[in-house]
Amino acid sequence: MKVSGNCYVVYGLSAPPPWMVNAGIAAGKEKTLIVDCGMNYLSAKSIYGYAKAVKPDNQLIAINTEPHFDHIGGNCFFREMGIDIYGHCDINRSENELTETIKEYNKSISDTVRSKENEEEVFFQNTTVANPNIKIKSEFALDLGGFEAEVIYTPGHTKMNLSVFVPGEKVLYCGDTMVKGYTPNLEEGSIDDWRSWLLSLKIIESKLPDVIIPGHGDAIIGEEIPKEISRIRELIRVRIDAESGNS
Repeated sequence: MKVSGNCYVVYGLSAPPPWMVNAGIAAGKEKTLIVDCGMNYLSAKSIYGYAKAVKPDNQLIAINTEPHFDHIGGNCFFREMGIDIYGHCDINRSENELTETIKEYNKSISDTVRSKENEEEVFFQNTTVANPNIKIKSEFALDLGGFEAEVIYTPGHTKMNLSVFVPGEKVLYCGDTMVKGYTPNLEEGSIDDWRSWLLSLKIIESKLPDVIIPGHGDAIIGEEIPKEISRIRELIRVRIDAESGNS
């Protein structure tokens, strides 16, 4: 779906229930940037097809906004295609971790016959671990030809979360720093992480985007933006207060 002159979103890619994950596409005159690569090899093929359809002659590059497999599982397809993938320098997932993720996915299959037949293997066919091959150690801008995409740190959900802001289009891809409709994933972090998350929300606000593409859920547009930031901020603050009271 087109969200601005040169920016797009691919909605509804499969992830563990009840999650669906998004991917972004920002197409310049020379390069097309793909933001997140889907959870598996087949999702990545879909993202690739959309990106090629937008600007068939462009060079493709990709970036991971975080280390979780719903955002990086499709890396293997893009690396197979010779496409460079940017990501935080600390992203270093292992095949053992992917194996555990696949086992967890099997548990979401309620039909015992399908579960015993390991039908999760269809979902993860050809999917292997491919970490980003270009390690990001500081914020920077990517020249896509005609406009730039700014890569900024927005930790909190994980210590490695990144966002991509296209100032010429006022579109911000923020991965799981924001979600729409879902409760933000606070399951892995600490109080310090969540405090960092609150600071990241301030960074997002400071960019004054017209459109935010979250990691999960629909685009957040115009007057929805301050409301969604407030919603997520309040949920994080409630969790911080609860954990502070328990410590």
